[in-house]
Amino acid sequence: MNIETAKQILIKSVTNLNTRRGSVNGQDLQAEVINNACYYYLKNQKEQSSKARSIEDMFIGILKGTEELLPTTKAFTEAAMELFPNNYGVAEAMNATFGIQQNVAWDGMWEFLIDYFQKNHSIQIDEGNYDIAIFYSTKHKRFENDGLTSESEIERTIRLNFSKDKNEIVVSIEPSLSPKKAYIKTIKSNKYIYEGVDPDYVFNVFFGDFGEVTKFILKMPNRNLKIVYFE
Repeated sequence: MNIETAKQILIKSVTNLNTRRGSVNGQDLQAEVINNACYYYLKNQKEQSSKARSIEDMFIGILKGTEELLPTTKAFTEAAMELFPNNYGVAEAMNATFGIQQNVAWDGMWEFLIDYFQKNHSIQIDEGNYDIAIFYSTKHKRFENDGLTSESEIERTIRLNFSKDKNEIVVSIEPSLSPKKAYIKTIKSNKYIYEGVDPDYVFNVFFGDFGEVTKFILKMPNRNLKIVYFE
């Protein structure tokens, strides 16, 4: 990774974001630098792993990928400082350096990036592996210990990234739930039940006759909490 490549990636990404939103603030810019750097790094790691023909090859690939983290971070932060000197300085670069290191070590980062680029750029970074459904909820009901505790007519955007066979899902709810990955547990007619990698979460997804999502339920068994989202 070199600074010129990082510049090209950032220019394209920030321009796309600006076109979609009408403006890009300092917080947006910091997120763009961190997430593009993480995506570039993790994508290369995945490519190295896919080329491995043995366990030894896999470890060598991972080692080489790890060695690329610092140059990748340096390229993206320096590119941002050159491209956006009025909005991105040393302090932002230092924060990004720590942020990138922490994020690439997080097991859920790839799923987060899938959601980030789809939501902010309409780009599917795992194209061919996921199908996207967006469920726009206009109201929801909250149940605790099986008793209705509240009803709210508040809009929520539920983003569902399904694997092609629907055995995996990445769920995010704007603005209340960051991306969570889950695996299928049970299928009951049009109801798919997914258990989260984080065991605090269970998701029920209901499909209509044409494969569209008609209802969504978030459960948190450890709190005896259930939230039912409706169109």
